[in-house]
Amino acid sequence: MDRWVAHERIRKMEKLFHRYGGWAVAIAGFTPIPYKVFTIGAGLFRINKGVFLLASLLSRGARFFLEGFLIYFLGSAANTLLSSYLEIITISVTVLILLLYLVFRHTKTVNYFQTLWLSLRKKVEEFYKKKISPLGAFGNFLVVGLALGVGFMLLFAKLAEDLLDNELKLFDQIVIGIVHTLQGPVMTTVMKVITNIGSPPVMIGFALVAVVLLLVKKHIWDATMVGTALAGSWLMNELLKGLFQRTRPDAARLVEVTGYSFPSGHAMVSFALYGMLAYLIWINLTSGCLRTVSTLAFALLVVAIGISRIYLGVHYPSDVLAGFAAGGFWLVGCILGLQTIRYYKGKQPPPR
Repeated sequence: MDRWVAHERIRKMEKLFHRYGGWAVAIAGFTPIPYKVFTIGAGLFRINKGVFLLASLLSRGARFFLEGFLIYFLGSAANTLLSSYLEIITISVTVLILLLYLVFRHTKTVNYFQTLWLSLRKKVEEFYKKKISPLGAFGNFLVVGLALGVGFMLLFAKLAEDLLDNELKLFDQIVIGIVHTLQGPVMTTVMKVITNIGSPPVMIGFALVAVVLLLVKKHIWDATMVGTALAGSWLMNELLKGLFQRTRPDAARLVEVTGYSFPSGHAMVSFALYGMLAYLIWINLTSGCLRTVSTLAFALLVVAIGISRIYLGVHYPSDVLAGFAAGGFWLVGCILGLQTIRYYKGKQPPPR
């Protein structure tokens, strides 16, 4: 190489390979084209053979095990993922790591971001102290609720955009392939029972029981919000389904259903209703153990209802995820409404 490249440059590359060669080979091991370049470079610039061998085994082994895992669980759907996206993802990760390293190795850049961060943090702290702190615990509810509401709204907006652009097919195929690995007679029976818990008659029954109990305890606004969570989420779901008009999956369905698919009504309404019931239990009970257990139980129930809709072939995974996002948005609105009423009526629960 001395005939084409200056001796000083060769020595510099050797030093870089001795210092970073192992990491370079390990990162490149996930992408076949750069990996070949780095294997040639490792030989030319005399990287430590033990380091080269270990980095190659770990990186290439991890890549091939990942591909095998995807093929095992996703079947033919994995071919599309591997051929279309795997190389792009791994190359993007490598470029991102390199850019982050180049940015943060320069002191001026680090100092700039530190100064910017301190300035922003100071402004946020001043705003919080002047506007939020005087509201007490209600202010914390407001900040967290607005953040969650925006998050749910952005998630739904992204799914809706991908639906209109016909970009949800791969995601749906992957998740359906994973869920269908659970198939079996017993599991089918279990999923039918779970999906019925998210059906209108059952949820109306739960809501009526909760409303009666709350009215007996003279928690009028709590009872009102249970009805609002149920009725409001159902009405919003009907409006969204009529707006998007997505047909249901063509695969064999294990239960009979009608209507449009996006977003899932079971997922959306169960998230709003059971989420509200979990929240009311949390703020009205004193037992920390009982509050935690009931909240986890409702959360698992809602997730199970969503999975059951995919398993039974009546919804795409993106329908369920969109239902969770829309239901979460409505739930946050109901909780913020209830806390606002409690705050202005002087019945705000003490911080726990």
